[in-house]
Amino acid sequence: MSHQHHPRSLPPINGLLPASGGSSRLALCLIHFVLAVSSGWGLKQSTGRQALAAFGIYFGHSLLCLLRHTHPNPGTLQRLVCDKSRRYSSVLFVTLVVGELQALNPATRLGDFFGADWERLAFGLWSGALALAVASLWLGGGNSNSSRSPLGATFVKLDAAQLGLCVLWNVHCLWRIAVVDEHWWSLGLALLVLLNHFVLWRLPLHYNITQLEVATVGMCFSAIFALNAIQEQVDAVAS
Repeated sequence: MSHQHHPRSLPPINGLLPASGGSSRLALCLIHFVLAVSSGWGLKQSTGRQALAAFGIYFGHSLLCLLRHTHPNPGTLQRLVCDKSRRYSSVLFVTLVVGELQALNPATRLGDFFGADWERLAFGLWSGALALAVASLWLGGGNSNSSRSPLGATFVKLDAAQLGLCVLWNVHCLWRIAVVDEHWWSLGLALLVLLNHFVLWRLPLHYNITQLEVATVGMCFSAIFALNAIQEQVDAVAS
């Protein structure tokens, strides 16, 4: 009687998740459908420019991935676009939500950081992230370690470090907003961001679940927490 050996999932390399061969297409489609519904509801409920952009990014990502996972034979480019979209949209979403929370309630507006206001810092961080993303994709050999040059590998590491910096900055901003007047949904979103990016990727090492499933479920929860955090600020201003 033969026993099949299933290799354990590895943490994402260059933000690209391992092939989802171990995932059920139905499960992946269902999770992305839930993300589409939650982000679509966010679009319907939102009026602010940054909230509309945030939920619009999630909604577009969910549709893109639904097309990928329902396609009988998705191409390499389609896989790459979905993986990169998942990697960056989950972080950019939170940055835009932070901007929306400040716009809704002036009391939560963050002070200057080393002489630069929040908008300039956000622009600087994401300009750097975009430049490094393009460089790592161009020089890093896509998702292939074998074709990656030493310079490309350096840019891949810098790209990961820059995105990690954006994540930590998002958490810091959410924490600053939360402590203004016990805004618990903002604090919950900050903790969820930390879990999604630094803890939950370990789950596939121990359980029968893929990195892609974990990441997408995390995006679903972040959309729900963001909706409640925005409503929390609306209620705070109204009162």
